[in-house]
Amino acid sequence: MNSRSVSVGMLETNCYIVDCDDLVLVIDPGDDVDRIIDALDGRTPTHIVLTHSHSDHVGAAKALHDRYPSSKVACGDKENMDPEHIAEEARYVLGSSFSQSPLARKGWTMPDIDMLLSDGSELGPFVVMHTPGHSSGSICLYAANPGVLYSGDTLFRHSYGRTDIGGSDSQMFLSLIRLMKKLPPDTVVYPGHGDSTTIGSEKAYFRI
Repeated sequence: MNSRSVSVGMLETNCYIVDCDDLVLVIDPGDDVDRIIDALDGRTPTHIVLTHSHSDHVGAAKALHDRYPSSKVACGDKENMDPEHIAEEARYVLGSSFSQSPLARKGWTMPDIDMLLSDGSELGPFVVMHTPGHSSGSICLYAANPGVLYSGDTLFRHSYGRTDIGGSDSQMFLSLIRLMKKLPPDTVVYPGHGDSTTIGSEKAYFRI
């Protein structure tokens, strides 16, 4: 499995390009579609995976799918992928900076969702973990071999995603406890923002 991270958009979202088996996944294309295409380096994504519905993780999904129409768009948050819902949340988060968001561009919309990823779904070597808290449909992707977790905005290094944008404190804490008790401590965590970490490091930090 090979993985590359591209920092995109105003909120510096980590967009991951992951080669595994016969799959090429683009995880969380939040903005800067040309940078993502450059990082693909001639590869065609088989799947565009959205860990949740917030604008900084989905802003370039339609443009990327238009470029690669054979790719399947997959998420665990289909009920919140309505463009108007996403734009409303973006205005709340970004305030006056919304005008710089890809959502403010003429004609912005979302692609159709091809795959709904529920808890326990498999995508190549990955098992989907439903981790509500940051949003109701947030997911993480876990691969036991080689021991990696793409955590979206559920878990960061020494932090976790905010819960005031359609989320829940109680669900977030349950999701964090599940990750830290279920996954091996040497699991490498690739978050939606910031530096990578490990489950063991976060378990010690949160004293779980």
